[in-house]
Amino acid sequence: MSTSDLSIFSDGDGGGKKLEKPKQLVMQFRESLNAELAVKEEMNSAASECGLSRDQIVDGMNRTALRFGINLMKGNKGDLSLDTLEKWLNPNAQGYLPSIRALMVFCAVVDGSERVLSAMAEPLGCRIVGRKDALLLDWAKEFQRAKEAQRRMRRLERQL
Repeated sequence: MSTSDLSIFSDGDGGGKKLEKPKQLVMQFRESLNAELAVKEEMNSAASECGLSRDQIVDGMNRTALRFGINLMKGNKGDLSLDTLEKWLNPNAQGYLPSIRALMVFCAVVDGSERVLSAMAEPLGCRIVGRKDALLLDWAKEFQRAKEAQRRMRRLERQL
C-alpha cells in the first residue's frame, strides 16, 4: 500500500468492508503540521534571492493573475499591493498568508520558489521534485524493473 492510498481512517485492506470502529493510523510528522512560519521564511528567501525587486514581484504577480483570471485578493479587492506582499513575506506578521491561488502565482513569478511548496510538503513526509529529478526517478524505477526482469530471466534460463 503506498502512502497515497492511506487515509487517516483505514482498515488497511482497501476493501469495502464496513468498520465498526475506525482505527486512526499513526503518522509520524516532522516538527509540526503548522507550516506557516516555514512557508513565509521560504517565500521571503526566494523573493530576496530571485533578482527581482519587491515592486517587480508585485507587478509580475498582478500581470500573471490577470493573464490567468486569478483574484489574488479575497473578494474583488483588485490588485495585489506591495504592503500585502510584505505581510505575506514577513515571518513575524502572523495570520497574513496568501491564498492557494496567490501562492501559485507567486511560485510562477519568483524563481526558486519551489522551496515554498517543499515547506508545505515536508511536514507530511513528501518532497517536491522538479522535472529533471522526476525523470531521473522514473528512470531509476525502470532500471530497477529491468534488473528484476534480468534476474527472473537468469533463473528461468538455469531451469532450462
